[in-house]
Amino acid sequence: MAKSIHALDGFTLSDLTYKDGLILEIGNEHKFTRDEEFPYSTDIPLTNEEALNLLNMNDFQDEDDTNNDNDDDKDKLITVCGISFEKLKTKMTDVLGDGKVNIMKLIKQNGIGEIIPHDAQVSIKYIGHFEYRDEPFDSSFTRGGVETFCLNVGRLIPGLEIALTTMRRHEIAMFIVHPDLAYGKFGCAPRIPPNEQILFVVHLVDYVDSGSIASFENLSSEEKKMFSNVVKRVQAKFNVAKDCFNKHKNKQAIREYSRALEWLEHAQLQNQEEEDEANRLLSRGYNNLAVCYNIENMPRRACNACNRVAIPTVKTHFNRGRALLRMGEYTSAMKELQIAHKMEPQNDQIIREIRLANEKQRKFLDIEKQLWGNCLKIDVKEKKESSFEKAAREMCEAFSSDDHILRQPLPESLTPDEDKYIREQAAAFGLTVTAHERYGRQITYLNKPSY
Repeated sequence: MAKSIHALDGFTLSDLTYKDGLILEIGNEHKFTRDEEFPYSTDIPLTNEEALNLLNMNDFQDEDDTNNDNDDDKDKLITVCGISFEKLKTKMTDVLGDGKVNIMKLIKQNGIGEIIPHDAQVSIKYIGHFEYRDEPFDSSFTRGGVETFCLNVGRLIPGLEIALTTMRRHEIAMFIVHPDLAYGKFGCAPRIPPNEQILFVVHLVDYVDSGSIASFENLSSEEKKMFSNVVKRVQAKFNVAKDCFNKHKNKQAIREYSRALEWLEHAQLQNQEEEDEANRLLSRGYNNLAVCYNIENMPRRACNACNRVAIPTVKTHFNRGRALLRMGEYTSAMKELQIAHKMEPQNDQIIREIRLANEKQRKFLDIEKQLWGNCLKIDVKEKKESSFEKAAREMCEAFSSDDHILRQPLPESLTPDEDKYIREQAAAFGLTVTAHERYGRQITYLNKPSY
């Protein structure tokens, strides 16, 4: 049977040479995990041409042009490449309001939420244009789309930095920046001419408010324990963790979430309202921590995170079920996944995980039955041992090549010789065998090195 591997998980040379073939899955395995906490994707399809088409300047056409009956002219869009900056400024507003019109702004798509802080970390898509030039002199789209900058650290020209601090999340706007706040009277040869005004088309994809974390350090030790101060710090840290997760920096996201949750656990709560808010934030943080642990193949830690969720949700049960499945706890995993399915019957990701759990449990029961059958035979000793050895070897081989589970229980009541042989086979496949006290009895597990 061909081996199935999700493309995002990566594969090795031995996978490529697998004798029965390799199937690469390209679906979004973790789609379910990006729910209310991660609703926005930075993968926004907006090319240079599409951005300029979006920002067409038809509302700046002269009346003589609009009365033209030529169909070809009607279909022709007026873009930033074909309009004077002075004409464009008639529709724009002065950002600084000082009468010097150093920065002019025109909103093409309204944003949401509050205006970003002056020291935020911003993720933007942008195009930089000179007047009457056909091509932009700078564009983030030619380098992959979204770029991230920290404000108030001198990385951007002053005019663009000031312009960004007038925007909201998801806003698209145009800015004309005077040379005094751009590249000045000398420009930047050979790309930037002297005394050149610049038109920036900016899409503010997202931002992270990092200032709240820094300002917290100035508080006294007693003030730092107050929930009203802790909650601001935690929310800012959650934003940083979310940004790391969206950039697939899961281990860094784990560190950020863990730090924020530690602050929450030690906060001093004054009333029921603060306790309810703390439980809500703890649930949110531990749920998302479990998501990161599962993606990083740390099922035990994922289970621990789920166990600390104060207000369990479908996300809690799903991620606990996924973690238990990878730990070989098939019955418990199925119980959690069934709870999640009852809460969201139409969720395809839950349904797929239940099917996977069923498949793994049936496979384990078949292996267990085969091993037990060979243990109980009273045939010739050599023949019996040969059958058991084959079953044990096939079990270890199947487990080592299964990317969905990291631990699997072994049948109980094995003889010392049978236990010894399974341990030898496990070592041959780079596996380990460990024993744990669970449910009032000792259970032996087959483990992968990463568990």
